[in-house]
Amino acid sequence: MSASRLVVFLLLASCSAPSVGAPGAAENVILVTIDGFRWQEVFEGAEEPLLAKQNGGAKDEKGLRRDFWRDTPEARRAALLPFTWGVMAKEGQILGNGRKDCAMRVTNEHRFSYPGYAEMLCGFADARVDSNKKVPNPNVTVLEWLNRRPGFEGRVAAYCTWDVFPSILNRERSGFLIHQGPPVTGESAGGRSELLEDLYADLPPLFGGVCVDALEFHAGMDYLKVKKPRVFYLALGETDEWAHEGRYDQYLHAARRCDGFVKRLWETVQSMPEYRGKTSILVTADHGRGDAPVEWKNHGAKVKGAEFIWVAMMGPRIPALGERSGVEGLTQARIAATIAALVGEDYRAAIPQAAPALPLK
Repeated sequence: MSASRLVVFLLLASCSAPSVGAPGAAENVILVTIDGFRWQEVFEGAEEPLLAKQNGGAKDEKGLRRDFWRDTPEARRAALLPFTWGVMAKEGQILGNGRKDCAMRVTNEHRFSYPGYAEMLCGFADARVDSNKKVPNPNVTVLEWLNRRPGFEGRVAAYCTWDVFPSILNRERSGFLIHQGPPVTGESAGGRSELLEDLYADLPPLFGGVCVDALEFHAGMDYLKVKKPRVFYLALGETDEWAHEGRYDQYLHAARRCDGFVKRLWETVQSMPEYRGKTSILVTADHGRGDAPVEWKNHGAKVKGAEFIWVAMMGPRIPALGERSGVEGLTQARIAATIAALVGEDYRAAIPQAAPALPLK
């Protein structure tokens, strides 16, 4: 090959590579969402006015302060999310701190769950998606798209706590496993499946339409260990439910449990040769919430601040840049292309209206 032809070849090759990291550096991706978990707690930890009973419904203010209150935002966030700040912030990066010129916004005007998840997973906001009703998503999500790609067929799975997810992910059309609530035949995997089915049936429901995070986490972990999907989605929901109940104490405890679930997920995949060193993990939220002392309970089009979200991630394609600052143009719509790019796929080539992947360099 002549020198000039070699230069042209190398330029074309570099232009066709995914925008996140080097091609071939990762094979698997895990997405975790923590419903309605505010960026304020992610970056600053527990908010002091909400530790009081009158604002946050705490049953044990002294115990809550012992568990979550520290003198600095850095210490508070580490107490609340020890894995996120002790590992992910060191080995990967976290975006969305509005106080450091790194705000991340949803682009849909509704600022509640179905439109948020649809924007996140499809790469754009669609005016037709305007409620939380169980209407099949008219658009293809990045999970469905990946399931149709060579090497990913039958190797995509979603374990979700909210009973609207089968519609968000369009179970009837998508062709991959979407698990929500009590397992059905063919969905369970692992030696604990019968016990988990009994627990789904026998534990009292806490929230309408949302099962306990721990049950879905353990069911999903069993599936991951046995079936070894290349794309795995875990959707957790207790944070949003407790916030709507006005229980800041339970909201914080649920968030810490979520951080622990992410830790166990990561440690599990790093212990498995199929995943170790070739798996990325991305953690984010579907919408934000209002401010203390009242609006933190709520979100929606009329709630100021509910448009702000955050994202934490690490893996082979993600430079270890820690907490980012001074990054503009961050939107929820950019997550879909990022998920695909983390496994070397170009989502926008197939879905041109999708936003580009997040800037991770």
